[in-house]
Amino acid sequence: MRKAMGCLLILAIVVSLAVVQRSVLFDIWQRLIDLPVISFFPLAVAAVVMIVARGAFLAACSPGINLRHAITADQTALAAGYGIALGGGLVGTGTRIHMFTRWGLPHSTIATSIVATAVVPSFSTWGLPVAVLAVPVVVGTATSTEVLAVVAGVLIIVFSGAFWWAALRSPFLFALLGRFASWARLVMTRKVSPRFARTRAIIERSQPVEFFEEMRTGLTELLRRRWGVIFLASLGTLAAGFCCMWTASVVFEVSGLTFSEALVAFSLVRVVIALSPIPGAVGLAELGLIALLEQAGVSLIDATGTTLLYRFLTWFLPMIVGSLLWWQYSRTDETVKSVA
Repeated sequence: MRKAMGCLLILAIVVSLAVVQRSVLFDIWQRLIDLPVISFFPLAVAAVVMIVARGAFLAACSPGINLRHAITADQTALAAGYGIALGGGLVGTGTRIHMFTRWGLPHSTIATSIVATAVVPSFSTWGLPVAVLAVPVVVGTATSTEVLAVVAGVLIIVFSGAFWWAALRSPFLFALLGRFASWARLVMTRKVSPRFARTRAIIERSQPVEFFEEMRTGLTELLRRRWGVIFLASLGTLAAGFCCMWTASVVFEVSGLTFSEALVAFSLVRVVIALSPIPGAVGLAELGLIALLEQAGVSLIDATGTTLLYRFLTWFLPMIVGSLLWWQYSRTDETVKSVA
């Protein structure tokens, strides 16, 4: 239902532009077709940078795979998450697990990678507005929204950091998860019909307590050995995302937008995406970025055109690239021997 809501929001935006703001949509289209073809080259470069940056982050969190495999897994998971109306996120995660398993990664490493790629970006996402808006907040020139973003960012970073430090330092939390999973395994064993012998065998062979302890050990070791690389790679994905937005504004020939104003708008829209219950904040991100750019003094046409180009690079394009990479992956018989 949440994915369907995202599609409905996108539809509402399109209908609003097509019906209420027909002139805006026409002006945007006219400006795009008047641009020389060579001017779209920077957009292609920004898209490639974004794809590589995301792949580098996944590779940093997944010992045992190279950058090419990481890009394939990441873009394919994004394509499923963005393109499938219901359950796309689960399908994307399942696809990544399938690829990692085929490439020979142990289950504990796969679980560690999934947890790390889900948790680490939250620190950089909330840290960006704190870093960008700290000075305006201190000197008193920030808006109430910016002050709220900074305060929330500091609280979330401190709380999350303390939580994960305690969770990884002590085995209590992961042991508790293991005991809960053991109880769930017992319930599932009783519920699964004897006709599904293979499924029952898989459930019975699982060792939840040992698995969660291995996950804690794996996360601790991963952070101990690669924390610097993971942190820089996470910042790289944010930098690549901002590069896409700034390039979109330059290509669309937006006037009246400074680099610092664009950085503030980008940092705040990342907060909107983080808080959205809809994966990718489809619909909310577009409306939020348009409003933030207008607040920075950009015209409605420039704000909308920049947003559409930016979201094309970060939302629609991954569905195309991921689908092509999945098609290529499904036609090969590549195994762990090719993973260096």
